[in-house]
Amino acid sequence: MTTFIVGSLLMLLAIGVPVGFGIMVTAAASMWVSDIPLLTIPVQMFSGMNSFPLLAIPMFILMGELMSATSIAERLIQLAGALVGWLRGGLSQVNVLTSMFMAEMSGSGVADAAAVSKIFVPEMEKQGYPRAFAAAITASSATLGIIIPPSIPAVLYGVTTNTSIRDLFIAGIVPGLILGGGFMIANYIFARRGNYPVDSEFSVGKLGVTFKRAIVPLIIPILVIGGLVVGYFTPTEASAIGVFVAFVFGLAISRDLTLKKLYVVFVTTAKQASVVMMLVGGSAILGQVLANERIPQELAEGLGALTDSPVVMILLINLLLIALGMILHATAAIIIIVPILLPLAVQFGIDPVHFGIIVCLNLGIGQQTPPVASIVLTVCSVTGVKLEEIMRYNKWFILVMFTVLMIVSYVPMTALWFR
Repeated sequence: MTTFIVGSLLMLLAIGVPVGFGIMVTAAASMWVSDIPLLTIPVQMFSGMNSFPLLAIPMFILMGELMSATSIAERLIQLAGALVGWLRGGLSQVNVLTSMFMAEMSGSGVADAAAVSKIFVPEMEKQGYPRAFAAAITASSATLGIIIPPSIPAVLYGVTTNTSIRDLFIAGIVPGLILGGGFMIANYIFARRGNYPVDSEFSVGKLGVTFKRAIVPLIIPILVIGGLVVGYFTPTEASAIGVFVAFVFGLAISRDLTLKKLYVVFVTTAKQASVVMMLVGGSAILGQVLANERIPQELAEGLGALTDSPVVMILLINLLLIALGMILHATAAIIIIVPILLPLAVQFGIDPVHFGIIVCLNLGIGQQTPPVASIVLTVCSVTGVKLEEIMRYNKWFILVMFTVLMIVSYVPMTALWFR
């Protein structure tokens, strides 16, 4: 049965079937082969999606779309420029810092990549940066969206494993900052070698002006993350509050959120949320099939028999997650694979919260590596840069991600610093 499930899914993905449909078709075929009543499919789909914490996902997507539709993104870019634009390769550094700011609102690497690439890639090319390099750093820094809270993959992991989403959000802060710092160091090396320009001179006055304009946008992540940390509200409530503040900003403060823009925001949010929930529902069906066939237990026992060393086991799990991230969407990977690997990780002394951050980092690398490479392909679609051109530069940023992954994997305090 394992061979049938894996083979069917890989075949469907290879011929271009969307991941969500591929998972559902594979699950339905597996149920038919196993004589499981197909009438249970809608029940499993509904039970997989019927979760209050999952409401945070469309809310965070909506918050990200409101950010793109109003001047929130523009104000954050100006603030990032005042903070780091004076460094060598200034605009590429602004790119990374902007992604860090935007990650605090959207929780989606793909959404960040789509929004930032439209702005930065043409502007960086005008200033003399290679277009492929501009696209590569945009794609890589967008990965911060699934590490820095609020992170949609962290929400899914928390719901799937019954782990505190609040703890996962807090745990993602330091690894996200380390990863952002790693990207900026790599940027500086590229800038020195390529003699890339400084974006602007440092000015305290400019910093003050841009900070004042960005106060309200900065309040959104402070409310969302701060309220979670102190326990004032749940992740779902936090996402709703973030959406409310973004609405108020666009309607009453910046006054650039028109009815036409609002319609586009709602339609785009509905489309993106539907894709995620389809993946959630399909993965719930496939997860039930796997459980009935005891495949998770067999895989866990097989991995556990390979070694009794926690160091080696962490490395094996990381390599497996990277490989799966290359062929599966992050949502599907979390819902299908995490229930298999988490008991094994706990058996080797890995904290579930720490393991959640390890999973998110691995899947972030998966979103940068073909054939799935969802973030990179999004940037390719928006900018018109070929995949192979981006990967010529992106391989070095992937190396940065892998280095940070190893640090977080073997130094648990980077994620569990708040305990």
